Amino acid sequence: MSAQEIIAELPKLKPDEFRLVRAKVEDLAKAKRRTIGEALLEVAGTAEGLPRDLARNHDHYLHGTPREES
Repeated sequence: MSAQEIIAELPKLKPDEFRLVRAKVEDLAKAKRRTIGEALLEVAGTAEGLPRDLARNHDHYLHGTPREES
């Protein structure tokens, strides 16, 4: 449904329905929008039980390539 179609339907709403729509629109407008980077930072470093050298040797753990030594 396009914005024009939604706007055309608004006058047909009952007062209680209109208030619900308005409240939802206000909630959506206030919702915090995060970038992908912000979302990743929220979970970065939260994994447990992983090998200490996972970042350096991820190919070893995922694909069995030779492990790099420090």
